[in-house]
Amino acid sequence: MTMPPLPARPALFVDFDGTLADIVEDPAAVRVAPDLLGLLARLQAALGGALAVVSGRPVAHIDRHLAPLILAAAGLHGLERRPDPGAAAQRPPRPAAIDVLRDRLVAEGVLALGARLEDKGATLAVHYRAVPEHGERIVAAVRGAAMELTALHLVEGKMVIEAKPRGVDKGSAVDAFLAAAPFAGRTPVFVGDDLTDEDGFRAALAVGGIAIKVGQGPSCAPFRLGGVAAVHVWLAALADALETETRREGHRAIGHSSA
Repeated sequence: MTMPPLPARPALFVDFDGTLADIVEDPAAVRVAPDLLGLLARLQAALGGALAVVSGRPVAHIDRHLAPLILAAAGLHGLERRPDPGAAAQRPPRPAAIDVLRDRLVAEGVLALGARLEDKGATLAVHYRAVPEHGERIVAAVRGAAMELTALHLVEGKMVIEAKPRGVDKGSAVDAFLAAAPFAGRTPVFVGDDLTDEDGFRAALAVGGIAIKVGQGPSCAPFRLGGVAAVHVWLAALADALETETRREGHRAIGHSSA
């Protein structure tokens, strides 16, 4: 594990599945490590609130799995965004094209192939982790069904293809966070494992930030961690470093005031 340099005033953006928690076949069955909530709470305090989960999940699902901790968050690949823990999540309307696509996929028999539809309201994810042998057929069926639905954009991930409205992604979510406190004026650090996280990586790198890819596969991120366990180790090291720096600043302030 190569520790990336720690910016003077970082803002931390982390994906959820495959980054904070291991990916499972049924997204509703995901479990977080017992010590993760305490670790995230430490980072939230050490970063002055400049910590956000940026996920393909709805914000409500992120909250459910991290309860009672509440963080700033972007869900549905940036379509939902809660700029700070005390704010309400901004939720987009459901595009009519999502219903059209869902009906087409059911009619075309993707469920019979073993695919599972995850309807998130504003997006529709088609999972094929249980039937990887049918992955190509399922992806082709989704692409064909969505071909003339120009309001939708398809994004592929690990054993999933998802339809979402155009124009918003994890990168635009990062940009929006950086435009306001407590993220404004800080250097973004984005950590993620999937293809959709590449947008977040590019947004962080574009403003001099840091991008960290989790796991295998090509990426524009210059740093890499091996998996979820390695992410937790790195986050703990980051929390220690931030808390140590805060203590040093406190000691320097006391020294100046008594001089």
